[in-house]
Amino acid sequence: MNITKRMWLIRIIALIGLALSIELAVVYYHANFDKAALYSFCSINDYIDCDGVARSVYSQFAGIPLAWWGIFFYLFVLFMSVVDKINARWKTPFRVFKNPMEYLSVLGVISFVISMTLAGISLYKIEKICILCLATYFLDFAISLIATDFANGGFIKSIKTSVLDFIAGVKQYAVLFTVCLLCAVGFLTYTNITYVFTPHLKFARAINKFSKQKTNPYSITGNVLGDKNGKVKVILISDFVCPMCRVTNMMLHKAVKEYSGIYVEHYNFPLDKECNSDVVAQVHGGACMLSRIAIAAKKQGHYWDMASMLYDTKPIETKKIIDTAKKLKLDENRLWYDIISKETEKELQADIAKCQKLDIEATPVMYVNGKKYVGLRAYEDIAKILVENGAQKRS
Repeated sequence: MNITKRMWLIRIIALIGLALSIELAVVYYHANFDKAALYSFCSINDYIDCDGVARSVYSQFAGIPLAWWGIFFYLFVLFMSVVDKINARWKTPFRVFKNPMEYLSVLGVISFVISMTLAGISLYKIEKICILCLATYFLDFAISLIATDFANGGFIKSIKTSVLDFIAGVKQYAVLFTVCLLCAVGFLTYTNITYVFTPHLKFARAINKFSKQKTNPYSITGNVLGDKNGKVKVILISDFVCPMCRVTNMMLHKAVKEYSGIYVEHYNFPLDKECNSDVVAQVHGGACMLSRIAIAAKKQGHYWDMASMLYDTKPIETKKIIDTAKKLKLDENRLWYDIISKETEKELQADIAKCQKLDIEATPVMYVNGKKYVGLRAYEDIAKILVENGAQKRS
């Protein structure tokens, strides 16, 4: 196949890739900015889920959505496919691009390697796949294969030629290159700091500050969380097996240390059909036992510190329960008696009944002075809600 036909084939592939990248950008926008958006056509189930991939922290690089990087890549490929014609007609700085086919060979390889890395992240980290993304990965590889002249040095020659041309181009247009580089660095710094295109990344990083903690560093000892007579009444509804509940619990412990006038009450709502009649299919096995342990610890004045330990270690096995009791210096015999007592079961069922009346279906849920807040929130958002309801920063 001669170079003209190869270049036309590359243009066609780049146009297809550009169309797919634009569609991915639309999917990204709806997934992260449009709360009323319906599922995209490529979100078929829990595994084949373009929306889920778009909401993950891996859907961006340097604060820019990967879909946008794809658009830039395919536009550049199209530009390289016509740069010879531009140079033949006008005298421009683009004359530094002397071997566009060699550059496309290298860019195709680099993009394919990146694509395979993203595919691995999708399969093993996110555990979801985006079929549109997969399509672009094959297109990237196709561009590289078509652009590479295997009869005359292959990839190695393309790499050498590209590096030498790049060095020569930088020397020839050093000032222009420096200005462009500074603008690019400045823009990427701005996108990373402001999260203007990646609100989900900002949220994930805010949550990771808490979720990555092995234990609750703000844990408060005793049965009272906050100020007993605080005007800001918070009801936390949670499940000790729920990872999002663990983060919310940690945030509230931090909040009562930083702000006065807050009183937190906890309702147990284990998503475990062993004690919760609302649960049909098992969700969090062992959650009922953990709730009983917390209630039993309350009888010895250690409800909230026990709650934090339950979130951290989930001690369902006998040995772990004993170890947890020892760490809190509890009377082990009394704890065991209270765990299985009818009084504890009655209190647990009372909590569950309160949640059922409130139509709670998932955890965590917070009520702040009667207003309902569902799901996980960043600490800054929780602090803002508490302050708006009358909490004051401690001096």
